[in-house]
Amino acid sequence: MSKVELEIIGNNIFKAYSSNKYILKNISFEGKNGDIIGICGPNGSGKSTLIKIIAGINSTTKGSLIWKIDGKQLNQDELFSYFGFVAPYLNIYEEFTPVELIKIISNIRRISFSRSKTNELLELFYLEKHYNKYIRNFSSGMKQRMKLLLSVLHSPAVLIYDEPTTNLDDIGIQLVNRLIKEQVDKDGIVFLASNNEEELRLCKKKLFVNNAN
Repeated sequence: MSKVELEIIGNNIFKAYSSNKYILKNISFEGKNGDIIGICGPNGSGKSTLIKIIAGINSTTKGSLIWKIDGKQLNQDELFSYFGFVAPYLNIYEEFTPVELIKIISNIRRISFSRSKTNELLELFYLEKHYNKYIRNFSSGMKQRMKLLLSVLHSPAVLIYDEPTTNLDDIGIQLVNRLIKEQVDKDGIVFLASNNEEELRLCKKKLFVNNAN
């Protein structure tokens, strides 16, 4: 995606799953070009809930989440084109091979499928030897690398990562760090939900969340 002026603003976000049970309370933040925003907090504190709100998967109970691109506020259905998303609870279609899945996702995202680019991505994510293998037969780490590959397939302006190093070995962890650094070098934005101190050291801003009850 070509360079754009980015602004993602959370204003006094509250999220409740029942009338008196808030998982998030009074969360505010601002992300701009070049920001890596770490979202940290104890297990069950609402990190994944906030990540889903940022990605437009969940709505707020109170407060607002605003995306602006070149000063124009985006509608909910426009967000999908601008971010790549990875999370442990994100499922991928396992009945396909990597090449088949990349073709499908390219079609969904309305981007041209390129076999040469696909080969480059498979090599970058250490999957080139498994291009013709069904994803259901991948190890958990290989599936995680496939999720990461799909998150950058369309060169998004924003990466939204929830525990991105789950199931990864040292080489995979280094790959995640590289993706994050390259995203910032391109003047993009990264949201990173994690309690890993090494990952959080990459973050220019940190947002601590804790269960409000």
